[in-house]
Amino acid sequence: MHQIRQVPAVLAIVCAPLCSIACGPTLSTQVRLDTMRAPDNTGQVSKEGLVVEVPDLKKIPEQFTIQAAACFADGTPMVDSTTKAPDMKDAVGLPIGAELYQLKLSNQTDHVVRLQGAIIRLFDPAENQIEPVSKEDAIAAATRTLSNQGVCNSEAPKIMAALSTVKFIGPNTELLPGTTTTGYLLFFPQRPDLPGVWKLSLYEIPVKVDAAGSTIARTRFDFAYLRKKFEDTYSQEFMGERKLVSSKEIQ
Repeated sequence: MHQIRQVPAVLAIVCAPLCSIACGPTLSTQVRLDTMRAPDNTGQVSKEGLVVEVPDLKKIPEQFTIQAAACFADGTPMVDSTTKAPDMKDAVGLPIGAELYQLKLSNQTDHVVRLQGAIIRLFDPAENQIEPVSKEDAIAAATRTLSNQGVCNSEAPKIMAALSTVKFIGPNTELLPGTTTTGYLLFFPQRPDLPGVWKLSLYEIPVKVDAAGSTIARTRFDFAYLRKKFEDTYSQEFMGERKLVSSKEIQ
């Protein structure tokens, strides 16, 4: 899982733009979040024949990026000035502040593993418990942000149809023997910018059944992450490229 949020802020402008050449570079800062695995988190845990892997997501998965028609803020469609064809852009089916995890579940046992009754939670550094949202709620949240992305609201059915094909891990997930299932978990924490230890935990995962197929043993999987917040300072000459001057960790 990887998330970066940026908040630009001007630190110092000691002169008007017309005299920027004489006055030298301007400085600006932005806040950056870096999330990495905790030292004891290898990204994969195996127990009783069930393997749970949480790959690092370095970018938004392709399934959550959909080509859609662009609109101005007032809802007027953007068109090509020559061909008059609609302007298209990539719509991201993830609301701002959402936490997305990918799970790969490999069932190496000789029985079906059903996640019905399992409890999945994301813990923030303050030990607040965040439940994963259902696919339906995730799609609804994504379509509500279309206008903020400059996407026409009329494209909502297209976005909903594309996201409906994305597999989410939930209580209806069943793992057949000898198979691997890959899906996603989506959370909406109130403070995604909190630095500290975040933990993804899967409780009451069935790993053993009796001859009748009833669960007789359950286990737990934990994946801890360390989130740090940095303030980056940049310098930029008039008409020049912005350059990183310094970076410091903040709380």
